[in-house]
Amino acid sequence: MHTSYQRFLLISVTASFFMWGLIATVGPLSLNFPFLVHESIPVKTAILVTGPAFLVLGNVLMGFIADRIGRKKVFIVTMTAYALGIIIVVLATNFFILLPGLALSQFGVGGEEPPSLSLVAEDFPAIERAKQLTLVANFSNIGSAFISGLMIYESFFSTQLHSFLLSLFGPLSFLSDLTFRFFLLISSIALIIILVYSRLSLPESYRWLSVKGRKKEAEDEKKKLNYENDREILVKPVISFAIIIMAVVGVSQYATDGLMSYIVGPVVFPNLIAQIIFVSNVGASIAGVAAMFIIGRFPRKNYLLYSFIGGVISIGIILVFYHSLTNVAIFYPLLFINLAFSEFAWSARTTLEPETVPTRLRATYIGVMRIAPITVYEIFVFLTSYFNVGVFDFVLINMLLWILGLGAASLWYFRGYETRNADIDYQ
Repeated sequence: MHTSYQRFLLISVTASFFMWGLIATVGPLSLNFPFLVHESIPVKTAILVTGPAFLVLGNVLMGFIADRIGRKKVFIVTMTAYALGIIIVVLATNFFILLPGLALSQFGVGGEEPPSLSLVAEDFPAIERAKQLTLVANFSNIGSAFISGLMIYESFFSTQLHSFLLSLFGPLSFLSDLTFRFFLLISSIALIIILVYSRLSLPESYRWLSVKGRKKEAEDEKKKLNYENDREILVKPVISFAIIIMAVVGVSQYATDGLMSYIVGPVVFPNLIAQIIFVSNVGASIAGVAAMFIIGRFPRKNYLLYSFIGGVISIGIILVFYHSLTNVAIFYPLLFINLAFSEFAWSARTTLEPETVPTRLRATYIGVMRIAPITVYEIFVFLTSYFNVGVFDFVLINMLLWILGLGAASLWYFRGYETRNADIDYQ
C-alpha cells in the first residue's frame, strides 16, 4: 500500500510525462497548421528539430541542477517554461512565433525528466521500482496518442464544435484549427493544475538528502514512505560502462521510435501525420501497461535483450512488406506491433538508467545519457527531410538502429550487472 506522499509523487510524475507527450507531438502535428502546410523544407525541418534540441538542453541542464539543489526545486523553472511555451504555441500565427513556443515547452518537459525519474527510483522500494518507472513513463505515449487523436477528431468530426468556439472567440476566427488549439490549451491548463496541486505535497528524495549529509531530513522523509518488506541487494556498479551501453541503447530506442512515430509521416505520408502518431502511440501505450506487469518478473538483462530481439524481428517483418506499406491496412498493424516492442525497450531504458548510476549524480547522468540519442535522432531528421528518402529507406534505417540496440543489449547481457531488486544507494 502506497502512502499519500507516494501517491502524490505518482500523480505528479504521470501528469508530467503526459504533458511531455502532448508537447512532443505538437511539433510534428503543427505541420498541419494552415500557415505551415505550404512552407519550405527548411522551415518544416526547423519545426521538427527545434523541440528535441531544447528537450535535451532541458535534460542536461536541469538534471545537473537537480543534483545540486534537489529534485523538487527544479520543477518551478520547468513548469514556468512549458506553461509559457504552450500559451505561445496556442496563439502562434506564423513560424517565428511558433518556434520559441516549441523551444520553451520542450525545454520545460525535458528538464522534468531526469529529476522525475530520479525521484521515482529513489522514493519507491526496489521490489516495485521498475513497475512504477514503467507506469509513469508510459504516460508520454498516452499523452501523444491523446493529442494526435484530437487532431484526427478535428479533421473529421468537429464542425459543430468549431462553430460554437467561433461564437465564443470571435476575434480568433482566422484560426481554422481553433478546435485543436482550444483542446490543447484546456488539456494543458488541467495538467498544470494537477501538477501544482500534487507538488505542494511532493516529498524530496530521502536518498538525495542522505548523500548531501542531511541525515535527519532524510530519515523524516523516509518515514513518509512505505518501505516494508523491501529486499534490496548490493551491486557493484561499473558506471562508465553503464553510461556507454545505456547511451547506445537510447540511440536505438529513441531514434527508431521517433522516426517511425513522428518523422515518417511528415516526410513520406504528409496526409497521415496525426493517424501515424496515433496508431504508434496507442500501440506503445498498450504495451506500456503490459510492461508494468512483465518487467519485474525477469532479470533486467534478460528483459532488455528480449525487447530488442522483438524489435528486430518486428522491423524485419515491416521490411519484408515494405512494398505494401502504402496500404494502411497493412502498415498500421505492423507499426502498432513495432512500437509495442519499442515501448518494452523504453521501459527497460527508463528503469536501467536511474538504477545504474549513483544518487549524488543520478539526474545529471540521466540527462547526459540522452545527449547521444537525441543528437542521432536530429541527424536523421535532417537527412530524411533533405534527401529523397522513401519508405524503404526509413525502414532500413530503423532496422540498422534496432540491430545496434540489440548489440548493446547483448553486451549488457553478457558483461553488464544485474539491477533487479538492487540497492541504488551506492555513492
